[in-house]
Amino acid sequence: MSVIALTMFSLGNAAPGWAQAESASADSEAPAEEIIVTGSRLGRTSFNSPTPVNVIDQQRSQNLNITSVGDALNQIPSFRPITGPATQQFRSSANIAGRSLDLRGLGSIRTLTLIDGRRHVASSDDGNFDLNAIPSIMIQRSEVVTGGASAAYGAGAVSGVVNLITDTSFSGVKAEASYGVSDKGDARNKYIAFQVGSDFAGGRGHVVLGGEYADEGPVSDYNSRDWSRRHRDFVPNPFFSTNPALSNGLPANVGANDVRTSLTPAGTITVVHPLQGMQFDSNGNLVPFQFGALYNRARPSSLMIGGDPSITDYYGAVGPLVVATKHLSLLSHADYELTESLTLSAELGYAKVDGGPTGANPRSDPNGALRINRDNAYLTPATAAMMDAARVSFIPVSRINFELGPNIYSSTNETWHAFVGLKGGAFADWKWDAYYQFGRTNGRQSNANSRLEQRWKDSIDAVFAPAGLPGIAAGTIICRTTIANPTNGCVPANIMGPGKVSAAAAAWANTVAWSTRHFTDHTFAANFRGTLIEGWAGPISAAFGGEYRTSNSKGNNDPNSKAGLFSQIAWTFLPSTTQKVTEVYGELNLPVFKDWALGKSLELDGAVRQTHYSLSGSATTWKTGAVYQLSDDYMLRVTRSHDIRAPSPLELNPNRTVTTFSLADPKYGVQYLMPTFSGGNRNLKLETADTFTAGIAIKPSWFRGFALSVDYYDITVDGAIDIPSANLAVNICRSGSNPAICTLGTDVNGNPDRILALFATYQNINRLRTRGWEFVAKYSFDLADVGSFLGGNIDIALNGSLVNKLTTELPDGTRKELSNFTGNSGGVTNIVGVPRWRGDAVITYSQPTFSITAHASHIPKGLQNPDWIGPEQKGYSPYLPNSVTYNHVSSRTYFDLSGRVKLFGGEDRNIEMFGGVTNVFDTDPPPELRLNGNGLYFNPIGRAYKMGIRARM
Repeated sequence: MSVIALTMFSLGNAAPGWAQAESASADSEAPAEEIIVTGSRLGRTSFNSPTPVNVIDQQRSQNLNITSVGDALNQIPSFRPITGPATQQFRSSANIAGRSLDLRGLGSIRTLTLIDGRRHVASSDDGNFDLNAIPSIMIQRSEVVTGGASAAYGAGAVSGVVNLITDTSFSGVKAEASYGVSDKGDARNKYIAFQVGSDFAGGRGHVVLGGEYADEGPVSDYNSRDWSRRHRDFVPNPFFSTNPALSNGLPANVGANDVRTSLTPAGTITVVHPLQGMQFDSNGNLVPFQFGALYNRARPSSLMIGGDPSITDYYGAVGPLVVATKHLSLLSHADYELTESLTLSAELGYAKVDGGPTGANPRSDPNGALRINRDNAYLTPATAAMMDAARVSFIPVSRINFELGPNIYSSTNETWHAFVGLKGGAFADWKWDAYYQFGRTNGRQSNANSRLEQRWKDSIDAVFAPAGLPGIAAGTIICRTTIANPTNGCVPANIMGPGKVSAAAAAWANTVAWSTRHFTDHTFAANFRGTLIEGWAGPISAAFGGEYRTSNSKGNNDPNSKAGLFSQIAWTFLPSTTQKVTEVYGELNLPVFKDWALGKSLELDGAVRQTHYSLSGSATTWKTGAVYQLSDDYMLRVTRSHDIRAPSPLELNPNRTVTTFSLADPKYGVQYLMPTFSGGNRNLKLETADTFTAGIAIKPSWFRGFALSVDYYDITVDGAIDIPSANLAVNICRSGSNPAICTLGTDVNGNPDRILALFATYQNINRLRTRGWEFVAKYSFDLADVGSFLGGNIDIALNGSLVNKLTTELPDGTRKELSNFTGNSGGVTNIVGVPRWRGDAVITYSQPTFSITAHASHIPKGLQNPDWIGPEQKGYSPYLPNSVTYNHVSSRTYFDLSGRVKLFGGEDRNIEMFGGVTNVFDTDPPPELRLNGNGLYFNPIGRAYKMGIRARM
């Protein structure tokens, strides 16, 4: 039995301890004893050996008509589907179309993804690997190990490992094509894939080649669905702190439909001013603006309920509910037997992933940010007269500038990887392998219609040209700055009324912001495994090896971003940085007894790995465990592990931006200006994690075809990397717990011990804790066993997770509980809420020529925001500053139905048609969710259809 395979049990998605594939019917493609278990370098295989791995084969994806391995895995409750076309609002990655995996809600950066047991080059500067880089048609199975696995595979395996096993021994030809569309005619998706494989050199060699192309269309803006067209949102109660008597018992935050913003495309005077409450009409004259409910003129806010209508009064009207993505991926692999005991392997892969365009609101100017002076050349006589009557020299205008166009984000990633390796036998049963792997990712993200702030301010300050300017006739409307610099090219803009800004003025103020990232990995590794000695209860096995890896990251951005000329874009230059990693490891498996009075077997195992990062320090990771098989029917397992995660290139980026804030210093009770830096931190250390797991797996001989596993987990991550707020950074500075977070000294006024600089950059300041239970039940049987007149097989798979705790804790004692939260706000860095529990069920009826599959997933009632308290929660009072009219999110259950029909052919050569319906009952997201819902858990598309064809020859 393997060392780690026996201890890294599946905490929620595991097959019930027997490395059982997701489809456990009798006609599975390969016997279970041929499955190589992930989680250990020992590489043992045995159907009767308990394993902690959930093996999900192609059959589940094919039964459910899923073409993306990422989408297939994210249905399993242990995964939080953080990345995908419907979750753009939750991600900060430059790879818009990326699909990565997040076990247990600890962040995808803490789940390690492997391809055939090897880690691959990062797809973005947050360190994640994009599953789109590997053709899903070539993935034979996915092996999910939950719980810490750093001792086996190195840093990043804090919450677990997902190992995608490609079918490198495939022979023949297979192809697949499909087309899908939603009930509303959008979300169109096209998919085509192929794989070919053949022997060569008289059978000594074998080569496979595969690829796929996927084009997933968008769901347009929030107005495309009835549920989001209601424009549900939460409005701060402006009377709560100023005049509670006017609140009429309303809490601090009010949830409502028809939430609008006082920002209009015409321009509105929303702040305190003699002309407050006026807006520009299409002629440029001021007319009254009808504010909505909960708009307090004394404390103006952009949000209100109702009020004057405008097609642009709604936040997010231009952002897609589901972003468009495309990807092309190719993979080739060859093996050649140099001798009977020595095999040469080589692999080449390429992928291109495009994301977007995805839109965001045009650059708006709230709170009277735009200043119209009395001498502005575009003022109408009527407006000028009103200004004179009010005795004002300027008008503070709030406006959403639709003429400038929405911010349009897009990204392109290209990834190459190459692998060459040798594997063979040494003596007795000892085996070894060694390889070199190269990987490179080139990424580019861009934002069209990025506004150059100074140009925009210059443009709206329009005046009549005085006489004497060279080449400019007197009385021409120009920018005020053109008077001093007649050749500056500034184009004046009229913002008094809708649609008044000319295309030329928009082109002058707008440009394209861009950023590039390049990641290059070189990896050398060698592994050895075999039997040390024959013990009293079986072979004592060992594995050892080492790895050396260099990871270089670098990037560039446009000159305007470098100069800080945008107010909205914060892309930074990434200087060339190389992280060098050296690792050695060892594993040992010790059978204690076998077929004894106390049970069938007991095995102890352990693994240790020493890791050195050139930029982040050294660490020793370890894992110990025991597997106690009482009988063929029952098995108990327990493990403890110590794991690590290394900082990503994004977190290590030394480039910073600085903003000066007026902050309170708790040591002296005074407030003063503190230069505050934000960005990366080259001094980050490794995150450390401690994991405890315990579980039971049952496969009763008296209930043939049934298997059950129940597992408990408890994971604590210390020194988790997070970005502190400026106020928190001040408190940490004064506590002395992290001296590097600030610079102390004497200020210019001679005051000693003042905070001269504050570093609100990525810091090792957070503590993450999660614990819970995960359940898997499977039952497969032949209907002929029920009645001889019946035929076909039934396969049932149930997966469930229960999260007792998911917390973050900062050094000042701030603690946030994120379990039981299914709203779309209130998260922290890389962490958003998870349901208290989730359930997923698949039932398939199959005959040799067809199959029908039903799928159901359930998300229970949860809470909206961890920072709020509503009437449904203990301790609620409308007088609390974080009170809200409601803080719940309703439950949802989704049903899918699919089928396959074999047109002709047998087991190995056939052509089949398939089709299906997702979200059969067209279930909307919960009505309590704000704006665009929560694509992490709730389907934003509605009912959708897919049809396709598969062929294997």
